[in-house]
Amino acid sequence: MLPDDTLQKPLIGIDVGGTKIAAAIVDRQGKILASLRRPTNVTNPESTLDSIAKTAIELIDTNHMDLKEIEAIGFGIPGLVDAEKGIGIASVNLGWENVPVRAGLESRLGTRCVIENDVRTGAIGEARFGAGKGLNYIVYLNIGTGISATIILDGKIFMGVHGLAGEIGHAVQEPGGLPCKCGGYGCLEAVAAGPGIAARALEKIKIGRTSILSPFSSELSQAITARQVFEAAIKGDPVACETLSEVGTLTAHALQYLALAYDPDVIVIGGGVVQSSEIL
Repeated sequence: MLPDDTLQKPLIGIDVGGTKIAAAIVDRQGKILASLRRPTNVTNPESTLDSIAKTAIELIDTNHMDLKEIEAIGFGIPGLVDAEKGIGIASVNLGWENVPVRAGLESRLGTRCVIENDVRTGAIGEARFGAGKGLNYIVYLNIGTGISATIILDGKIFMGVHGLAGEIGHAVQEPGGLPCKCGGYGCLEAVAAGPGIAARALEKIKIGRTSILSPFSSELSQAITARQVFEAAIKGDPVACETLSEVGTLTAHALQYLALAYDPDVIVIGGGVVQSSEIL
């Protein structure tokens, strides 16, 4: 238990994604006091840690605070994480392998840092303060740059033998489908996460389908984003509508698998892709 004089100190929570870093100052009741977002530098692990630390410092400075006023900083890191040792074991979206994340961040920030898998931190937040509050059986599915789930059974996170429980993003949904960063083909993450949505639309354009997304699809294929696909679908673009219909079906199948496997009180869906548009 924390000493009495630190009980009211706010905390900082930072969600590290493959494309963005979202940071917030929060109180002990989970209320967000201030927040900001910055792009993730994934050039190499050191650059990524630099960009994470700079985001934390900017958040503190812009709110005229000092690190001494913050009890600790918690980081949600994508991929396989050893929270006890503070190591990012593997993250395909960051290109990490056995990175000493906690030590690297504490040396840059000079304060106590705690790391955990990003989707598990999201699940804990929903269980304590959000859509799963008061419930004991929760599935939290995060759809963003990647896809992963966290399973809470009888109020406790279910990890599995190797800590891989809930990694449904790398379950094959379309055998022989689009390549995934994990080395597989047709994984749910490859076909239904943000980059997968854009890649699916691009594949349709490449075979000659007419779309208002076509100007973005020549040599600048990286310019197509999931958000643009959503916007095109709202305008009735056939390629975008078909893409999201297919993605919606694949995602619904994954939700059915999770519901049948764990029979939860609720399935909570979060992540940047879901939050960017109601159409999915």
